[in-house]
Amino acid sequence: MDLPNAPFYRRWSFILAGVIGLAAITALLGWRGLQQVAEPPATTQPATTVTSPAPTTTPPTSMGPSSKPDEELWSYEGSDVGRSPGFRAPYAWRIVWSFDCSNFKRYGGGNFKITGNGAFNQVDIQAVAVEDSGTQRYRGGGFGQLQVDSVCKRWSVKVLAG
Repeated sequence: MDLPNAPFYRRWSFILAGVIGLAAITALLGWRGLQQVAEPPATTQPATTVTSPAPTTTPPTSMGPSSKPDEELWSYEGSDVGRSPGFRAPYAWRIVWSFDCSNFKRYGGGNFKITGNGAFNQVDIQAVAVEDSGTQRYRGGGFGQLQVDSVCKRWSVKVLAG
């Protein structure tokens, strides 16, 4: 005994719902993709860690009257978890970071980590030490957020264009 076929409108409504769902997913993924199409693909450089203490003075960033200082996109000093608001970075940008984990000296240091999402999902900086600082350069900008997770008593992060 064969079951009767479902009415035409029931079969096509199921197919139509599937097509609409796929179109919505494709549009969402396409929109996110279009946000990054204008920029070349991001390349991640290996982390550069400077083991000497941070300098007490900052060298001048301008080379002459025609150059301009680097634009600060976001900076934060904290002692626990910190999250940036969303911001847009140009094609070339960098993160300058430092931390003091002397409160974990008896354990050999503490953990310091910076991660990103959105266009900054390639950001993954992690260091375990009593004290450290460094600069990480990135190519490929866009809009995203950064998050700093650390047990250190003091840390600072500065994001600069250029």
